[in-house]
Amino acid sequence: MRNAVIIFILSIFAAGPVHASTALTLHDCIEKALANHPAIRAAKEALYAGEGRVAQATAPYLPQVQASTGYAESHGLGGAFGDTDTKSYTTTLSLYQVLYDFGKTGNARDAARFGTRSAEMDIDRVVQEVVLNVKQAYYGLLQAKKLVLVAQKTLAQTESHKKQAEAFFHAGSKPRFDVTRAEVDVNNAKLGLINAENSVRLGTIGLYNAMGLDPVRDAEIEDVLSQPTAVPSLDEAQAEALKNRPEMLKAEQDIRSAQARVRTEESGYLPTLSASGAYNWAHGTSEMGSFNGIPLKGEVLNSWNAGIMLSMPLFEGGLTRGRVSEARANQHALEAQRDTLRQSILLGVNQAYADLESASARIAVMDSSLKNARESLDLAEGRYEAGVGLSLEVTDAQVAAAKSETDYVQALYDYQLAAARLAKAMGKGLER
Repeated sequence: MRNAVIIFILSIFAAGPVHASTALTLHDCIEKALANHPAIRAAKEALYAGEGRVAQATAPYLPQVQASTGYAESHGLGGAFGDTDTKSYTTTLSLYQVLYDFGKTGNARDAARFGTRSAEMDIDRVVQEVVLNVKQAYYGLLQAKKLVLVAQKTLAQTESHKKQAEAFFHAGSKPRFDVTRAEVDVNNAKLGLINAENSVRLGTIGLYNAMGLDPVRDAEIEDVLSQPTAVPSLDEAQAEALKNRPEMLKAEQDIRSAQARVRTEESGYLPTLSASGAYNWAHGTSEMGSFNGIPLKGEVLNSWNAGIMLSMPLFEGGLTRGRVSEARANQHALEAQRDTLRQSILLGVNQAYADLESASARIAVMDSSLKNARESLDLAEGRYEAGVGLSLEVTDAQVAAAKSETDYVQALYDYQLAAARLAKAMGKGLER
């Protein structure tokens, strides 16, 4: 019953006709933000960097092949056969392959993969923050536009009252004070309208900034400020938040990456088995002096080598132990941060839920206050027109009506913003 009343109340306040063919919808603004916002592009580049680290960590699984070529010349003085002179061109093709490293490469690759998944979750976090900022700016612009309508209505009322006061003054039934006071009210209303129109311009700039676009002077947007939102129970909201929030998912991936780094560092205690080989293509001559007057010459020959090597760290001065200790400490710190994040998420959900309930209640109260204020204004204006009321009563009623209109618009804005923040707190920032 209460929800039905709220929906009915929300449907009362309208900002006038909106041309849907030219107006930007909230969905349009969100799509533009997702396509253009630099923060999202930066998060995507961080993901690409993570994918590069996965490729680097996978590289030791594959053979490392190198080629080199060069020219060498050497001269030796003296010796059994006199001076020696060697000139050669050598081209070498070498291959190195890790055969088994007791999980060092595998754990390093796992750490990089979990880091990449963490970057994916971070993209979701940035996207949800951008969407929330767009919603806040969108609702803020709607609020500013509605307040312009309130200011225009207030100005029209004060000008009408001023004309009535002037007529009474010229007829001699009311003092000059009524006219002067009415002129002050008109000037205040004009100032309020100027400020309201400036808020619209600033709100437009803010909306385009939230979309990652250059600002424009004005924008027509669809009015959804009075649109109700489906709200789950608090328990459901908390469960959804812990399940869907990208910050929690990112924290879990960071912890898994840290665990893999611990295993990687522990592999430093274990041996590494590798194989290597090389083939040398050589071309050149070697002159090694002479024997009984006959020059001794030789030819540089091709050669190859191959082997298997097992390397085992025996003493590193505590280097591996220190690395393992650091990796474990980093893991424990991330686990503590995850627990802190969990409490922060639950706090945010409860705050957003409380704000939404408060805004819903205030909409009903403000609707009643607005009706009473409008009725009081009508009575005050009627009494003044009948010549039995005071100008001050009309002024007070106009101020009260304007304040009620403003408070009602504020309650609508607070309701939509609280709903957007609750959706974001639940990890559903892309949903309306």
